Amino acid sequence: MPNSTAIPRDDASKLILLQHLDLNLPNYAAVLDISNDDLAQLKIGLDGFDYCLKALDAATNYNNALYAFKRALRDGPTNANVNPPSAPIFPTAPATALYADIFGFIGPLITRIKKHKNYTEAIGKALNIIATSGSSPDFSTLQPVISVDYQGGHPVLHWKSNGTDSLEIEADHGNGIFTLLTIQHATNYQDNTPLPAAGTAVVWRFRAIHRIRDQQVGHWSQILEVSVKG
Repeated sequence: MPNSTAIPRDDASKLILLQHLDLNLPNYAAVLDISNDDLAQLKIGLDGFDYCLKALDAATNYNNALYAFKRALRDGPTNANVNPPSAPIFPTAPATALYADIFGFIGPLITRIKKHKNYTEAIGKALNIIATSGSSPDFSTLQPVISVDYQGGHPVLHWKSNGTDSLEIEADHGNGIFTLLTIQHATNYQDNTPLPAAGTAVVWRFRAIHRIRDQQVGHWSQILEVSVKG
């Protein structure tokens, strides 16, 4: 049904929905009989989920940096930067007590909104709670498409989640071997692997595959080759 409620499948889109509701639902609170307690619980859920995803990304990036550090110490190359990675900087935890099953609250809240006598399709669109029409993607055939730009000489990868939970990225930093670089819940990632020596250039290669519930789905992306200069 084009007017059915859909909670997004991937965490990045779930966070976007929470942010959108937190920003826009107060405008319709009186019309839809949304209480201050409802709005407060929505805000607490948003703050907790946002904190969790940011902390998870910080921990994952640090874990990947430690792995790259270990690999350089163990296997080289001899000119590799072997400085230990900086400790992760975690976001500040919410001061308010959190609660479990955020979307166990959000789902019934959206259902209540859509059953309200004052609800209209225009309100549903404004709150972004109307499911998009069309069939669900076939996860068995998904293939990520990754693009790149640069920040401070380091490649920044971009992709679309396509309804999945995360993206697993492997990299070859010039030694001809693909190894795990990161698993990201966001839809971009900056590769902060040390750049080559000043005045030299190296081709780094990247490939990626989608993940759902910690399992790979679909096919590996085409290999993206990126020229990196020191």
